[in-house]
Amino acid sequence: MGRKWRKIVLIAVVCLVLGGGVLYWLYGTGFSHGHSRLRISEGTPVQYLQGDGVVIVDEMELSLGKQSQPDGYISIYNHSEILWKKPVTIPVGEGQLIKCTQGGSAVFPAPEVIYYWLCIQRPGKHAEDDLVTYYIEAKVLGEDEDAAADKLLKLAENWEVPD
Repeated sequence: MGRKWRKIVLIAVVCLVLGGGVLYWLYGTGFSHGHSRLRISEGTPVQYLQGDGVVIVDEMELSLGKQSQPDGYISIYNHSEILWKKPVTIPVGEGQLIKCTQGGSAVFPAPEVIYYWLCIQRPGKHAEDDLVTYYIEAKVLGEDEDAAADKLLKLAENWEVPD
């Protein structure tokens, strides 16, 4: 009878150790594999924007995203117009700052909104994969568009993008 219990306990311990290792790998590092994250605070505790979250910082509504398009194409919202694109150098590498406007469709017009997309591209995991574009989207809520662009570039100093 004692031998049977030892076997059960040993199996339970092995399962707990393996399960704990998998959970730590998935969640314990605090950084979601394959996604970017942005540090938005300097205080303690440090706050991050990651995943599908949205946060308002200095009259900007910030969110993160990623897309995979052939030949490195960057797809913006429907009914949007790109006003300009500028190459930028940020700590995670060479990227593009895109300024666009969105005003709704002809059927459902809406007030124009200015967006900035700060994009950086990385190769896909496999040779046949397309480039993956990681971006910070900033919807400008205030009137000072130039200040919003400057603040976005400043926040990007704390952006973490997978290699």
